[in-house]
Amino acid sequence: MAFSLCSTKTLLFLFLISAIPIAFIISMELAKPPTHVYHYHSSGFFRECAKWDDLNSRFLVSFMEGGIGEIALPEDHGSSMEEAVLKEVTVVKDPDLTGNSSLGIVVDRPRNRLLVAISDVLGNNYNALAAYDLSTWDRLFLTRLGGSGTLLSLFFCSSGSFPFVFLANHCSCPS
Repeated sequence: MAFSLCSTKTLLFLFLISAIPIAFIISMELAKPPTHVYHYHSSGFFRECAKWDDLNSRFLVSFMEGGIGEIALPEDHGSSMEEAVLKEVTVVKDPDLTGNSSLGIVVDRPRNRLLVAISDVLGNNYNALAAYDLSTWDRLFLTRLGGSGTLLSLFFCSSGSFPFVFLANHCSCPS
């Protein structure tokens, strides 16, 4: 008798084998985390990047659909916050950048600003670096970056004076 991948025994075996990683993922999701976790409600589907703003006790998150949000912790965020659900508030929704994603953020504490890497993820037609004031959320500058590709990362050098932005260019592999 020839071996068949569509036999009942093979399909049952594949079903049982695939149940193991699914059961592991479910058990990890239901388990109590070893460290404290803050839960929050989001107004969107996917958040690309999150940074902690220690002076203002808040998380700053970048939106894949463009913009920046903040998740502020209340003053009494001690043990009474175990089951509290925090709220995400949109603080930057720039009409000049509609259709682009806010992919990476860096808090520039000495200059009291937030640097944001902005890119057109689907079309790869637009890349920019923007800065917003951390107190008023006014845009300080918007610099369009040349070249095609999607922005990957944003960080400062060790002196904190130069932001670096990395682009991922589309390339084809030789066959």
